Amino acid sequence: MLKLLSYALISLLLYQPLAEANQGSEGKTVILVRHAEKATNGRDPSLTEQGKIRAQALIETLANTPLSLAIATQYRRTQETLAPIISARQLPVTIVNAGPDLAAHIKAIVERVNQEEGNVIIAGHSNTLAPIIDALKGPKIPQLKENEYNHLYILSVPENGPSSLIKTQYGASSAITH
Repeated sequence: MLKLLSYALISLLLYQPLAEANQGSEGKTVILVRHAEKATNGRDPSLTEQGKIRAQALIETLANTPLSLAIATQYRRTQETLAPIISARQLPVTIVNAGPDLAAHIKAIVERVNQEEGNVIIAGHSNTLAPIIDALKGPKIPQLKENEYNHLYILSVPENGPSSLIKTQYGASSAITH
């Protein structure tokens, strides 16, 4: 029951900013998530079972959110995080390689977001979400900790004026230890 109420609240929170962002003003909404929980073995690990459940939660969490594009990196964990919603919505996906030059990676993502007329969902990494939000003229946020997977950022990017950011969560709470 609590899970159902959480999804209902998140859906309501997502619907209002999106409705306002898309009424009368040209702009877009960018949804940003870190990839879901990953296995600990290998250079390019897949998602764990918990990560697959979290990835599936994006479908329900964003049920009322129009999307026109998904952006992931070349790593399986970002692509697997978006795979359920991409499949459910038949979304096109753009792969933006994350190489050693973080600034070039962020620039390529921002360019692709700016080319898109509709709303975009991005699966990034703990060290890329804050710079992407900043590059899209959103507020500064701290870099995610290695054990944070549940944050969902809703960045409203108007054609003119400042961007606004809502931070919420999707799926179960991450196990955060201090």
